[in-house]
Order: sequence, then structure tokens, then C-alpha cells
Amino acid sequence: MKTANSIIFPSPQFAVLSETQLQDLHLAALEVLRRTGIRFHHQQALDMLKEAGAFVSDGNLVKFPARLVEDAVASPPGRIVMCDRDGEPAMFLEGTKVYFGTGSDCLNFIPPKVGGEEGGAGEHREFTQADLINGYRLCDALPNIHFVMSIGIPSDAVPALIYDVQMSLMLEHTTKPIVFVTDDKASCQRAIDMAAAVAGGYEALTEQQHILLYSEPSSPLQQSETAVDKLLLMAEYQLPVVHSPGPLMGGTAPITMASGLVMSLAEILSALVVHQLKQPGAPFVFGAGLHHMDMGAAQICYASPEFQLTKAAIAELGRWYGLPTWGYAGCSDAKVMDEQAALEAMLSVLMAKLSGANLIHDVGYMESGLTTSYEMIVLTDELVAMTDHIMKGIEVSDDTLMLDELDKVGPGGHFLDTEQTLKRFRDFWFPGLLDRKRRPQWLEAGATTLGQRLSARVKEIIKEHQPRPLDPDKKQKVQEILAQADG
Repeated sequence: MKTANSIIFPSPQFAVLSETQLQDLHLAALEVLRRTGIRFHHQQALDMLKEAGAFVSDGNLVKFPARLVEDAVASPPGRIVMCDRDGEPAMFLEGTKVYFGTGSDCLNFIPPKVGGEEGGAGEHREFTQADLINGYRLCDALPNIHFVMSIGIPSDAVPALIYDVQMSLMLEHTTKPIVFVTDDKASCQRAIDMAAAVAGGYEALTEQQHILLYSEPSSPLQQSETAVDKLLLMAEYQLPVVHSPGPLMGGTAPITMASGLVMSLAEILSALVVHQLKQPGAPFVFGAGLHHMDMGAAQICYASPEFQLTKAAIAELGRWYGLPTWGYAGCSDAKVMDEQAALEAMLSVLMAKLSGANLIHDVGYMESGLTTSYEMIVLTDELVAMTDHIMKGIEVSDDTLMLDELDKVGPGGHFLDTEQTLKRFRDFWFPGLLDRKRRPQWLEAGATTLGQRLSARVKEIIKEHQPRPLDPDKKQKVQEILAQADG
């Protein structure tokens, strides 16, 4: 019989693809790029691709030799260190380290419930700038929300300035790293300008990597002029970008998960080629949101088992390519913060942890990405803490087997007051919002439901938490950039 000698049992792991399957998907994507090609609606990209050896026909149809793709895959860094607003390292995008953040640009908002309100549709309305500020402050306070995305579209902002307003408010009301979205090259440039003003210059921003752009191709198999504009601009500044397809299997992607993955790979890799031709070594995050269309509801599915599988596959493929990875969790197809939302959030968070994508966004999404709930963000923060303890696995070592402890207490004894129990009981996870009391104690404490506790916690944080203020001079520079855009 073998004895343990300081051996730590490995963390739980989840894999959906074998090495052979990873290779098969890659080779299939290379064949799509060679035979079918990608349409690039961007002249500079077409010129660069042709000069590099791609085959351009029919005006803008690009077919790729394998050499171009493999050179591009080998070019960007395998890790990205993103800093907070003050330039301190905050997220290490490498391996299977997992970080969570919100989503972007929801149309609708579900405000926290009032008093003992339970169930029902509740209030459901458009976002305002005040709502966004509260959301950024909420995220700033939550320890397991590691980065902030724009969350919602402010209905009280000038439509042409929506993305500028989002960026200025994120820079002011949270110190955490920012993932941003813009609608064109000009607004992307202004976002970079604002972040550089806060960082202390463009070189400092490139060093700190405080911001990351989210953009998308136009599935199936197209790269739009606007998306490529932004992709090349981020490469020029050597700032990180995720260019993530979001196709629907059965709609804008083939119906099978394998074929949907192949199409997504072709779109990602074609973008990576152009990105690296513009600036070799520029940071690039590998990601895709490959959903399927629920043909009964004619709706995208955020919580389906199939989406959990494709997310895990994308994480594995990204690591196989040696790139930082992008994923999804804390999101639901439910319309309110109810039992469905909670179970779908739990499934997605656990799957994100087990599959090991680096940047996990869309925390707080409801109604398949149309609505945001701040209670959902707080719940996900709690679930991340819970799953952190699952991912620790079980340590099996001489220290944890505790044979001397067992021998000392012996048959019929108890361990309540032993030195080791007193030393180690805090190693277990203690919930902040989930209730473990017996019914009499629960009744005495107010008999609150999880939904009520979530609402109370949201309102408490918004009332009490104040992020570290942005330096007044830096704030003024951001406002000047915003004013120039308005002019």
C-alpha cells in the first residue's frame, strides 16, 4: 500500500475534445480558409493579405494558404497581464486562470426589488447613465467580479456618443480592468485616447494593458470594414483585442457543434492573420460565442447544454493554440432573477471554472442578453467564491491525512475542540448570501429568500461603496475628449 508524501490531488478538470479532435478541427478550419475563404470588406486588409501571399478573387474573397495561418498563430503572446486603473497587475490571462466580468450594451434593466417584493415581472425599463454608474460601482465593490464591461446602453445619452459615455463612466467609477465596445474606428480611437489620458500616456497604456476591445466578425465567413478598422487600430497600439464570432447554429452557422466550431475557427484565424500582419506580436485573445437557435422560441440560448459544450471546446482550442481565452458565465435565458436564473448561473459558472477560459464575460445577462440584473451580478460573485473552493480539489498528503489526530481521538471520541479543527475550520467556504440556518433561526432572522437578500445587498453596496476617485486632472482630460466628440 502506497502512502502519500505531500501529494496534492489535482484540481477538477473538464475536457470535451481529445488531442485528435483538436487537430481535426484545426485542419478542417484550414481547409475552409483554403477552399471557401473569407470575404473581407476592408481594402487595407485585402492589400496586406495579398502582399503576404493570400489569394484574393471576386473583389474581396480571400483564400489562405496554411502557412499564413500557422505563422499568425505563432506570433502573438501566450499570456496577457491586464492592470487596473492605477497600473497594478489585476488579471493574468494565461493557462486556466479564470476571471469574471459583466457583459455589454443590454437594452433593458431590471432595478433591484423594493422591500419584500417577490416574483412577477417587476419593473423593466431602459438604462440611464445613473444606472450604469451604479453598476460600475457595484462591480468595483465585488471581489469576484474582476473586470467591467459596459453593461447597458444609456437611453439618456446622445446616440452618437453612447460608447464614449460608457467609456468615460467606466474610467471614472471603477478601478478594475475594462473590456470595451465601440461602433466604429473613431469611437475606438477616442476610447484609447481616454484610457491613455488616465494611464499617463499611450506608452503607459500599452505597458499597463488596462483596456481590451471586444469586436466580432460578421458570420458566416465575413469581416466587416468597421470590425477590421478597430482590429487594426488595436494592433497598432499593441493593445489586447478579442475578435469573437457570435453565430447561431441553425441560423448563421451550420447546425452541428463540430461544423459551427470549424466556421468560428476560420473566422477567428482569418482575423488573427490580418491582426498580426499589421503588428506582429500584438496581443490577441481567442474566443467565440457559438450558440444555437431554439427553433421553438426563435431565440438565442445562453444557458443550453450545447452552449456549455461549445464554450468549453473554444477554451480548449484557445489553449491548444497557446492563446489567452474568452468565455461566458453568469448569464441566463430567464426574464427575472428567479429559480431558473439561479440554476443557469450556477451551471455556467461551474462550467467556466472547469473549462478554464481566462476572461469570462456576460455576468448579469438575463433574457438571452437583452436585459441586465444587478442581483444576477451579486449572485454570480457568490457562485464564483463557491466554485473557487471546488477547484481547490482535495489535498491528499501526510499533513491532511491526519493519522495522529485519528489515533489521538480514537473510537467514540469527537473532533470539535481539537487543535487541528480550530486551526482549519475556516478553510471551508462560508456563504455570504446563501442561508444554512435551521428554520427557527431563519424565521427569527426575517425569513428572507435569496432574491430578497440579493436585492438588499445590491442596494447596500450602491449606497455605501465609493470607488477610489479618479484624479481630477485625468477626469478633466477624459471630459475634454468626450466634449470634442460631442462637437
